[in-house]
Amino acid sequence: MQIKNEKDFWSGVMFVLWGLGFAVFAQQYDFGSAQRMGPAFFPSMLGVILVVLGILIGAQGLRRKSQDGKLEKFYFGPLAWVLGAIVVYGLLLRQAGILVSMVLLIAISSMGSHEFRWKEVIGLSIVMGVIVYMVFIWGLKLSIPVLPAFLAN
Repeated sequence: MQIKNEKDFWSGVMFVLWGLGFAVFAQQYDFGSAQRMGPAFFPSMLGVILVVLGILIGAQGLRRKSQDGKLEKFYFGPLAWVLGAIVVYGLLLRQAGILVSMVLLIAISSMGSHEFRWKEVIGLSIVMGVIVYMVFIWGLKLSIPVLPAFLAN
């Protein structure tokens, strides 16, 4: 069997693996029924849907040839910048506050792009800062520190 469209085939494999991961992880919880859903019901059903989609998409990759079906080189650098930014955000949220953590999240994750520009990062940080404050602090009244502890007192 020959892979005719690498993008579709490997996308299907990814869907199947994620679906199996959801379904296996959910088995440690009570499944329940469709009428009284337990905590495992939604991730299990999501896993089944992902597996079915993965099989359909992967089968397309084996059957149908495409002109742009070749996989391009995967760049781990941008992925590392984005995941690292999320880790930094999570680690600093309580100590630095939501606004400083969010600015760092935007700045660090932007470094993963070849189109990185400080002016755009600063503009996005200001706009997102206003939105985050309005939604989470003012609107939802969450008790997340807004500023670093040494500035808040």
